[in-house]
Amino acid sequence: MENEIPTQRFDCNSPSLFLTMLSDHDYNLTALHEACDDDMIEEIEVDQAMAAEDTDMSKKDKVNWDHTPIKNKNTKRSKVLDDHAKNEKLRDVHAKEDTVNAVLRAIQELTQKMDDQTQRFIRFEKQINANSSAIDKNKKDITELQSQVVLLKKENAFLKSACDEHARYKRRWNLRLTGLPEKDEENVRETVIGILTWIIPVSVERLRDTVDTVHRLGKRESAATSNNVPRVVIIQFGMRTIRDEVWKKSKDARVCKDLHISFKEDFSKEDRLARAKLWPLVQEARRRGKRAYLKEGYALIDNKRVDPD
Repeated sequence: MENEIPTQRFDCNSPSLFLTMLSDHDYNLTALHEACDDDMIEEIEVDQAMAAEDTDMSKKDKVNWDHTPIKNKNTKRSKVLDDHAKNEKLRDVHAKEDTVNAVLRAIQELTQKMDDQTQRFIRFEKQINANSSAIDKNKKDITELQSQVVLLKKENAFLKSACDEHARYKRRWNLRLTGLPEKDEENVRETVIGILTWIIPVSVERLRDTVDTVHRLGKRESAATSNNVPRVVIIQFGMRTIRDEVWKKSKDARVCKDLHISFKEDFSKEDRLARAKLWPLVQEARRRGKRAYLKEGYALIDNKRVDPD
């Protein structure tokens, strides 16, 4: 028949070839019993046993029995030790990590502090620069002010000298009268004019035209506090010539001696203090035979000016 599958024939006369084929293909042994007789089958089985024994021997030869691992009796203890060592290593790692973290935090804190200090230094530097600029400006202003002060001092000294000279010049028309007793409701101007008629040969009418004002200095005190010392009288003349004549003739006038009065020049407070300091020098110079006399604010000794300072 065309669809009949051909049956493969085994050559039982060649057992090795048959075994080779049997090893390459997984055939059922039932076919083997059908194709071969008993002797051949026995021979085949012997060959198979020998081949299997050779295979086992080859596997045993490949095994190195000297290096075959043997079960360790202390496996559990070794595992505990390994776990302990691992834990120690982990603790060491964690400790190192903590140390590193602490160092990093300290470094960060120091860095922040250094940044803060840097900012402070920058602010200080700006403030110092501003102060330096202000100081330079102040120095310049102070220098200018010092120059102005020097000029102002010179101007002040000049003005003071001019004022003092003006006051002295104005006082040259005045005379002071000391020792004139005070009376209630007195007319001191008429009393003084009457005294002046005994000093210079001038009529009362002319003296009334010449004498400007007459008044006492200061406030009148009570009898308990006045010590019976009359206040000084200031006489202002309208003519310098009349004033100078009274001043010269009053020194020898009899009326002054009888009334115990005296006429003096009207000096300012500063001139009076200067004359008080210079008067001993003038007296000493006169004792030595030098020409010395007082002026309004200074002394002349042998035509040399001597100031009180």
